[in-house]
Amino acid sequence: MGKPQFNFECKVVVHTANANLTYQYGKMKDSIEIHFTVPFSNETEKHITEIELFNIDPNHFNLIQPGNKAELYAGYSGDVGLLVSGTIYKTTIPYAEDADTAYKIRILEGEDYTRKPKINMTFANNTYASTIIPQVVSAAGINLRYISIKDNKCYNDGFTADDHPMEVLSTLAQDCKASLFYLRGQLTMRYVYDGNGADQFDLSPATGLVEGPTRESRDDDWADYEDDDDGLGAWSYSATSILNYHLTTFAWVKLHNKYANVGVMVINGEHSFDGEEARTEFEAVTQ
Repeated sequence: MGKPQFNFECKVVVHTANANLTYQYGKMKDSIEIHFTVPFSNETEKHITEIELFNIDPNHFNLIQPGNKAELYAGYSGDVGLLVSGTIYKTTIPYAEDADTAYKIRILEGEDYTRKPKINMTFANNTYASTIIPQVVSAAGINLRYISIKDNKCYNDGFTADDHPMEVLSTLAQDCKASLFYLRGQLTMRYVYDGNGADQFDLSPATGLVEGPTRESRDDDWADYEDDDDGLGAWSYSATSILNYHLTTFAWVKLHNKYANVGVMVINGEHSFDGEEARTEFEAVTQ
């Protein structure tokens, strides 16, 4: 649960062919400057994390290669957690920034399933989505953390899976009013209000709330037309916190200040650190 946050620190780990390289920012003696932006959401499309490392060992420039696994951790003294895990897909030539040498890497979250071949599977009449999903995952060789769906759709006329497996899973998730997304690098299927938050946090001005919350309707027609019901709820809240790894996709947050007191589920946002301010901006929903 929420508690005051002090002493920001972060760590980047890159797994190269020859060594595991670790870069840290904080009060440790080997601290270097690290900047980053880490987007997250309940969308299937992968997000790209950008990390700038300053004044690292020049020998590391050639060690870090596209395809290397990498993780980024951040938090505060005694409470540091994973922000993202994925694969480096692009590096840059080091460049001068004021008196420093900056080196930028881009991380594509999760496993790379883009090269998986199409699947062609046919399911009989009256087959349920809960039967189809694990069979598609198994046939495609995809590592899916299957948690929950809202509606276990019955395909009365059968179901044909004739597409890239990620497209098939995305269709199944949408039909079931669930989301297919990457949670800290792990492909996940989940219904937002299943009662099993990815994390929990009590967020107030005392525990890091910087700005907001503000509230708005997600869709004026939501209550009137069933087709508009995406399963995420009618209202959204936006807020900014000091950087907090607990605030991630489908985390449950008790959001309160002197103007608001509400429990919400996070659906998207961004963690960032520019060398001065460590922030998490997020949008959350409630029924």
